[in-house]
Amino acid sequence: MKYVYNTLLIILISFLSLQAQNGKLLIIGGGSENITSTTSWNYEAFNWAVDQSSNKKVALLHYSTTSSSSFENYFVNYCGASDVKSFAVTTSDANNAALINEISEYDVFYFRGGDQYYYYSDWKGTLMEDAIHRKFDEGGVLCGTSAGLAILSGVTYNAENNSAYSDVVIKDFNDVSITLRNDFLEVMPGFIFDSHFTERGRMGRLIAFMANWKNNQGEDLVGIGVDEITALAIEPDGNATAYGAGTVNIFRIPEGKEFYSGPEVSIDSLKVTSLIHGKSIDLNTFQVSGYTNSTAPENIKQDSPHKIYASGIELLGYANVDLLEEFVNDYNSNERIIIFTGSDLTQANSFKDKLQDLNASEVNIYRADFSTHNDQELANAISSSRKFLFLANNTYDFTSLFLNTSGVAADSLKSALKNRKLVLGFIGDNARFCGAKIIGNYLSSDANASISEGMNLIKNTAIIPKTFERGNDITDLWNGTNSAIPYALVNEQLLHGIWLNVENYIVYQGEQDKAKITVRGNSPVMILTQNNSKGELVSQTYSGSGSPDKKGGYDHMYLSFLKDQEEYFLGDYESTVTSVQEYPAKVYTRIYPNPVKDKLFIKSQKDIQLVCIYNIIGTLKFRANYLYNEAEIDINRLNLTEGVYMVEVRNWDDEIDVQKIIIK
Repeated sequence: MKYVYNTLLIILISFLSLQAQNGKLLIIGGGSENITSTTSWNYEAFNWAVDQSSNKKVALLHYSTTSSSSFENYFVNYCGASDVKSFAVTTSDANNAALINEISEYDVFYFRGGDQYYYYSDWKGTLMEDAIHRKFDEGGVLCGTSAGLAILSGVTYNAENNSAYSDVVIKDFNDVSITLRNDFLEVMPGFIFDSHFTERGRMGRLIAFMANWKNNQGEDLVGIGVDEITALAIEPDGNATAYGAGTVNIFRIPEGKEFYSGPEVSIDSLKVTSLIHGKSIDLNTFQVSGYTNSTAPENIKQDSPHKIYASGIELLGYANVDLLEEFVNDYNSNERIIIFTGSDLTQANSFKDKLQDLNASEVNIYRADFSTHNDQELANAISSSRKFLFLANNTYDFTSLFLNTSGVAADSLKSALKNRKLVLGFIGDNARFCGAKIIGNYLSSDANASISEGMNLIKNTAIIPKTFERGNDITDLWNGTNSAIPYALVNEQLLHGIWLNVENYIVYQGEQDKAKITVRGNSPVMILTQNNSKGELVSQTYSGSGSPDKKGGYDHMYLSFLKDQEEYFLGDYESTVTSVQEYPAKVYTRIYPNPVKDKLFIKSQKDIQLVCIYNIIGTLKFRANYLYNEAEIDINRLNLTEGVYMVEVRNWDDEIDVQKIIIK
């Protein structure tokens, strides 16, 4: 009851705050303005700001430098401003009464980019801060881009301890880089803003900001992340409209949900809205306007019988060491492991060495491309193995030249994936393969994902590895990595999108009637899920022509952060392969005559996959694949000496029967 009361109180305070404000806000995610066109991404947004002001006079404000004349002219020539002037309000100028009075004559304050800590430290408690408050209360328009955006929320990330990076702060939402303050401007109480949102991969850090504030201040915040070359115009009544060539993302905690105890960010089903150009949201009720196209996927049961491991990086260290140890010991450590890899065997050999260090009994490496799709040796190995590791395969070579061709090896793998229970490992980049769709170009600096068919072992799902790619020991956060999942969910009508990184991996398994993934590692796994959502793709571009970024907007989806050992249910499960409790397991098989001199006959309850004959010391003397429940072997052609032999019969459910025969 207390929780419900507190939640309603917070909602009421936010509602009254928005209703009480007289001013207007234009928050801009950063990036370059196009100041030569009426079709550019910023044209409508900047016109809105000027139209909302009384005297249409624009003050361009910064803590140290002035703007260029071309930017000033844009507001006059394209946006209808009556006057535009740039002001540098330094530490010494922030209490200059004459300067502040001059600035106060303008009804649009445009805070340019830079470093928000200087706005905070130079203007806090000064006449400049008072002037901003007064202008907003009188109905003026406050605009902020990049760092200028950050200072306009109720709680400000002031960056006084250098920048916070998502891969760091999702592991510890009390990291020293998170410096949040509510003692400057506080234009939007109950909200926190972040800029350069998708391009710099800041979703993780914005949610960490929200977790930090809740944990330390006891207040739920609404997070708004704005992409570069994108803006959100907020009216006094709380109605907000997006403009530009990217997305505006709104995160809030639904009733009944909480951030779990840290230090990792951990929460189930944050509610997310992503606005594109022309779409609106009421920030009091969070009702979304403008989307009409359903993106809801078909409800497909998960049916993969396999246990699937998927990691976020190819490097042998980090989470992959734990993955390999778990992989080796799964079911039976004596199982042979096949590594499928590309033309460069370097990584595969290093992984083989590590697997053997972990006491794997046998590890074989095979290329998976056109050179091996019809290889009988590989086909035999696949037929007699149940542990496969996919590493460093080129998408085209593996999918088009191997898996989707007809050949004994390719057919053997396809049959195994369909008809048997396997233990599968997908490492780093190849983690994308096991989903319904494979996202290409995901490491591009542009949001330009390509989509192709995946192995569909985990249905209705797309996976992105390398979410926080590193270079020179700092985080290089790529636009494509972060934008690809929402794009795939909207464009391909998928149900789940999973972001993996260097420090985690997931384990998929069907249990009884539910399919789930379990998280492993030192960093949370991020999962985006849609349910009865509506959405569209971005169509606006930087200049108004050319191809737009491949980004998806939607009215609502759900974002979860899962830490080590936490589980996430993907949906209903019903395997098409008979479950066996133990491995190996016996099934009734008749092998006759015994003793045998000429021909040996085998009849089984189920279709036979493989027959092997070993001598008494375990040396393989015969191996052959079959399709039906009967087999015939001409002993005379095997050149076997008289004695005792063991016949191993394996069916397509991986059930094995071993019987002793005597050859005369």
